[in-house]
Amino acid sequence: MEDSLRPFVERVEALEDDLKRAKNRTEAGPAQEAIVELHQTLEGVEEEIAELKRTLHVLSWRYRSLPVDPAASGTGADPSAPAFPMDDLASTTYVQKGWNCIAVGDYEGALDMLRRAVDAAPGDVRALSALGWAQTLSEDYDEALMTYQKVLATNANDPLAQVNLGYICLKKKIYGEAIEHLSKVVKSGEDRKATLYGNYYLGLVYLAREMYSDAVSFFEKAIELGPAMSEAYFQLGRVHYLAGRKEKAVAVWKEGTAANEHDPWAERCTEVATSVEAGRRPRFE
Repeated sequence: MEDSLRPFVERVEALEDDLKRAKNRTEAGPAQEAIVELHQTLEGVEEEIAELKRTLHVLSWRYRSLPVDPAASGTGADPSAPAFPMDDLASTTYVQKGWNCIAVGDYEGALDMLRRAVDAAPGDVRALSALGWAQTLSEDYDEALMTYQKVLATNANDPLAQVNLGYICLKKKIYGEAIEHLSKVVKSGEDRKATLYGNYYLGLVYLAREMYSDAVSFFEKAIELGPAMSEAYFQLGRVHYLAGRKEKAVAVWKEGTAANEHDPWAERCTEVATSVEAGRRPRFE
């Protein structure tokens, strides 16, 4: 790990310890304030890095504008070639911020950032794929379909587009097409994130079709790829419960709680496990 990142890592670890010790939100209040402050600091660092990268791009172009030394002709690298990929920095910055918003469930913020990314670089497949993801999570399926059509027009095998098309088909209960899209992603395994969600969404497809054995298999694979994915534990426990394996369901939900204590899905795992242990029917929706 770079020494320059060590202070940030240590601060995050300290905040994690503070939250583990806190018994309620009142006690955790100072930690939350520190989290917000650190997040703002990191955003400032990101902006400074982006500015430095812009400067490096300018310097690279200045280098390319220098005359070629005739004596060096035919030796070494082509002086007309850029020193590094000339990505559109504005689009890249917005895409990064969009993913950050998605990670914390701020889909409106993600849509805003990712639309800016697409405006800055209309042909950037990364920006389009991320925008489609945010639209999907916002349940704006028609817009997402249009976005993914643009992605697939450029790259017919884009894994993120395929996995989200599968999810959209799942939500529309077009299960056959959902399985087709998702299976393609899972079999290729080219993109880890897409493969993770491909397995998870396939689990949801088979859960919806009440094919519990297949659902268990895909949810377990998702957990293997994403051990902190409490959402997958929640659904895996749900399958076991619906299949009549209540004790197994409770055990899985408790694992989901421990996997990522600060995830809202971990809280849901706790809720349903508590309900079943108390003899009540759990609420899944």
